[in-house]
Order: sequence, then C-alpha cells, then structure tokens
Amino acid sequence: MDGKATTGVSHDAGLRYMSRRRALAVTFMLAALTNALVFAFLGDTPFVFARTTPGRSERAALAIRDREHPFVQWGSRLFTERYLSKYYAEYWYITETRRGAGKEAFTKALKHALDAYPNVDLYLLAHTNEYIDWVRSFPESSRRRVRFVYNTGCFNEPQGPDWLALGAESYIGHPGQSESPYFYVFLLRYWTRGATLAEALEIGNRRMERIFRQLEFASPKRFNAKALMHESVASCVGNGTLRLEDMQ
Repeated sequence: MDGKATTGVSHDAGLRYMSRRRALAVTFMLAALTNALVFAFLGDTPFVFARTTPGRSERAALAIRDREHPFVQWGSRLFTERYLSKYYAEYWYITETRRGAGKEAFTKALKHALDAYPNVDLYLLAHTNEYIDWVRSFPESSRRRVRFVYNTGCFNEPQGPDWLALGAESYIGHPGQSESPYFYVFLLRYWTRGATLAEALEIGNRRMERIFRQLEFASPKRFNAKALMHESVASCVGNGTLRLEDMQ
C-alpha cells in the first residue's frame, strides 16, 4: 500500500510537471510568433521612403549584439538581418556570449569589410559599450572607410565626436538610460529605404515618443513619457544629409 501510494503521488507530480513544461513551451512559441509578426509588420509595411537604394555593391555592414536574454538576441538578429542582407553587398552579425567575447570575430570581419568596400556601416546593438576601442587599432586609412555608426548603448551619445575623429562620417547615439530598441526599429527601416539620417532620426524619435505616450496612457504609474524621452532621444553628429546610397 505504501509503495503504491508513493508511486501515485510521484505520477501525479510528474504529470503536473509535464503540464507546466507544455504550458511554458506553448507560451514561448506564442511569444516567438508574436515577436516575429511584429517585426514583419514593422519591416514590411509600405511608406513614402520605400524604394530601391542604389550602390549596394559598394557597401558592407557589421552588427554586433552583446550578451542578453536569448529571446532578445534572437529578436535583434531576426529584425536586423532582414535589412542588412537586402541592402548591403555583404554583412556580418556577431552575437556575444559574454562581454568582450566577440572581439576577435568583430576585428576580423571589420578588416575584411574595410579592405573590400569603400563604405562600411556599423550597428552596435549593445548596452553601454566601448567597441570604439576595437576600431582604434585599425590604421587611419582603413578607419576612414567607416561611414555611419549607430550605437544603442546607454550613455554612448558622447562617443560621437570620437567616432568622427577616427574617420566616421556620421554617428547616432542615445544620451542616458535609454529605451533605444523603440527608436532603432524605425531608424533602420527608414534609413535603408532611402531616407537621410536626419529624416530617419526625426521619424524614429517621433515614433518612439508616441510609443512612450501610449505606454504612459496604459500604465501611468509605471511609465513617464517625458522622462523616457529625456533619456532616450537620439541625436546625430556629422553628416545628417547622408543617405544609404551615398558614397564617401
């Protein structure tokens, strides 16, 4: 009797455990599907700048994503690669497993890009970072092929003048504890489809603020749109009239 009772409890517990696992799996799958649909919507809806951008064979891109939750890393890659693969002749997307782990892959890819293409754009999809130090090791003649740098990192806006001093033509960054993903999805979308950096910047900031106001309306105790914008509003140094098709 004791043995049977023990077996029965264990069996019930096992069923409950399997049910929880199935529920978690279904939840994850639904979240992943939702995420994919959101990115597809953000990336594919028609708008005024939707046009073919010439000069694809003359430009390359390098993106790096720092350590984050695997779901966040997956979403960043899913969204970014669909644009880089379409609008650049060659691109590299590096995902770090720990801070600094991507240095070798980053420098190797950047060397190839700078040797092969006259225009190289960098997308630094990371928290507060110092990837600029990795680029300083390259000779000046190579660095001047870095055309545009976008940095999602919190408090990385002040790096702008340093990137220009290294040779970059334009830089966009955020001033504080930013919610930069809400800006990035619009920046990449409009910039790759033909908008100038200044136009993409204005649209990205405006759309990001609209999202913040919607969040504040839904949960005023949790979100403060004005404070979020103060920390997150993106700015550009360098050539704001730059378009994806322009050559250095």
